[in-house]
Amino acid sequence: MELLTLKIKPLSAFATIPKGDTIFGQIVAYDFLSGGKIFENYLTEKPKLIVSDMMPFGYVYKPNFPLEFFKAPHESEADKKEIRKRNFITIQNIQEGNFYKCEKVDFEKKVSVIRNSINRMTFTTDGEAFAPYGDEERVYTRELWMFVLVEENIKDRVSELITRVGKYGFGKNANIGKGHFKVEQIETPKIDLNSSYYMSLSPTILEGQGFKNVWYEPFTRFGRFGFDKGDGNVFKKTVLMADSGAVIKSTKSIPYFGVSRNNGFDTKVSFLQGYSIALPIKLEDEKCLNIK
Repeated sequence: MELLTLKIKPLSAFATIPKGDTIFGQIVAYDFLSGGKIFENYLTEKPKLIVSDMMPFGYVYKPNFPLEFFKAPHESEADKKEIRKRNFITIQNIQEGNFYKCEKVDFEKKVSVIRNSINRMTFTTDGEAFAPYGDEERVYTRELWMFVLVEENIKDRVSELITRVGKYGFGKNANIGKGHFKVEQIETPKIDLNSSYYMSLSPTILEGQGFKNVWYEPFTRFGRFGFDKGDGNVFKKTVLMADSGAVIKSTKSIPYFGVSRNNGFDTKVSFLQGYSIALPIKLEDEKCLNIK
């Protein structure tokens, strides 16, 4: 598989957080709608595609280690309140083990907007049925990037699909102009590190893989059916995942970790990306991991 790096230029506000499993789902949907069958056996074979979250350009997540782990060498005690604000780190620093150099990166603004329910038969608010409601959007104030681990024989097709997602809009409210972006493939940063520790770049399912040492925050994925399966019960099975920035210890070198799951029902089969690209990280002192 080949690791691609995509630079993202946001062109509008986003109504859905661009996490890897959600981006993956929209790529699959566009392939399906155009008659493609690239992902029809995703649950029963090795993954052909794994997509990371969109992150501020030049940075990845701070690993989900205990807060004491991020204390600077000259500090006698960690400033936990300050450390909680610093959620990102450069690839260079994370691969040199300089975790205390994590940063607070201002790259998004949350905006509250007021919308109104419309009667689609009359295209009016129907007087008494006037129903305004609040919604939240994210405006990205700087460029983003994402990583794509893909089989070489489908990388051109996947690049085409990601470009299409950016053109027509990602996630919620894409039909009213949200989630638009431009994509530029750039050189992938050098990631050449021999390590037993790997960090996730997207929500991941860690269940059933025999990991003895993991550090993560839980993340619950609530899914809904769309297109021709959007009738009746529109909700998919809820899946508990490890959020982006989770760290696992592996006895061997790995390009990715996680598993996929069927989160649909007998008559409505569905699946989600439970995998993550494995970013190797350097750990100088394992004693820090024993801090409660």
